Amino acid sequence: MKWFAKWIMLPAVLLSLILGGMLVLMVENEPKLHGRADLTPERIAHGKRVFEQNDPRRLKAGAITEVSLDEQDLDLAINYFTNQYLGGVAGLEVDSGRARIEATLKLPDYPLGRFLNLEIEFEQTDRLPRFDHALLGKLWVPGWLAESVIEKSIAAVQPVDWQVLAAMIRQVRFEPRRMRVTYRWQDDLPGKLGGVFWSAQDQKRLEFYQRHLVELTQGSRDSLNLTVLLNPLFQLAKDRSDNGKAVAENRALILVLAFYVNRKDLHKLIPSSKAWPRPIWRNVNLNGRGDFTKHYLVSAMLAAYAGTPLADVVGLYKEIEDARGGSGFSFNDIAADRAGTRMGELATNSESWAKKIQRLMADAKESDMMPATADLPEFMPRAEFIRRFGGLEGGKYRQMMADIERRVAALAINRDE
Repeated sequence: MKWFAKWIMLPAVLLSLILGGMLVLMVENEPKLHGRADLTPERIAHGKRVFEQNDPRRLKAGAITEVSLDEQDLDLAINYFTNQYLGGVAGLEVDSGRARIEATLKLPDYPLGRFLNLEIEFEQTDRLPRFDHALLGKLWVPGWLAESVIEKSIAAVQPVDWQVLAAMIRQVRFEPRRMRVTYRWQDDLPGKLGGVFWSAQDQKRLEFYQRHLVELTQGSRDSLNLTVLLNPLFQLAKDRSDNGKAVAENRALILVLAFYVNRKDLHKLIPSSKAWPRPIWRNVNLNGRGDFTKHYLVSAMLAAYAGTPLADVVGLYKEIEDARGGSGFSFNDIAADRAGTRMGELATNSESWAKKIQRLMADAKESDMMPATADLPEFMPRAEFIRRFGGLEGGKYRQMMADIERRVAALAINRDE
């Protein structure tokens, strides 16, 4: 019987050796990539121009068009989201007929190494690109296996209807430092893609807060204080978060409010929401001003869904554009941006922080969530802003930003109780 026991144990021993060898090959002591995504107002402005030049909403149904994407823009996007959601660094290289994504992810304390260096190479075909191969550290993985693993990993996080995406995209071509995507536009495409980006549970949450927003906006008042909406909605979020989904509840609440104060219909994002009840448009004020409310909630939404760095730079981009020809550069707008960003960041940072923000915001006064701003300079044209503060690199500008950060840090929502 001893020989039988040995034969039974042999596969388990061999499997352990194989897995151990794979881990040794995959994990490394040195990172392959360094650096982080360099988001700047100039890059935001460039991205806005690219979108405006290729805005698909101007196309007729059934129209086939091509969009050209620069390697630098794609590299920045991939690097930013890898850093934001995976805590790593990534990069993209595009050449004739091929594209390669590299990434470095930092691992928790691990005896075999501290980093997972990845490389995924794509090969151009007549239509959609295919996986050529992947490298996990020094472990080479064939394309068919890499494709299966990646698709299953994505599906585990967010179910994706690949058929919808495949029907939209006609061809992807790789050229030196550029990717060209040919696609066919359909008017109902946003509705079809709604299920890709918004799960059924997400949509139910959004509808829940939309319906309660409708109730809160009833009455004859033309204007409301933001706390009139925030307090009861965050109380509802608190009551609904015993299921361990406080972050998801906060995201949905913030999104609904951000769209509302900017008078944007949710059906632009989720076409099925056309059947939901619609709130009455009211002017919503924070510290007596409607523009503060918009700054606060848009920044909170960006921080909740796309991350704090993007929220910060978008707010700064807006002020720079205003200085060039709009209402002028305003530090009090920046304060509203930073306060909203901080709230959105904390409200979605973790389940514990999400619940803490729910408790605070359910009873918050204006002074708990928005700093005093009456003494901050505003409405400065570009020339005055540069003369008084030296532009974005000036010492006085940095001093003013540090003062705003201190004011935001002193708010009740930032106190670690």
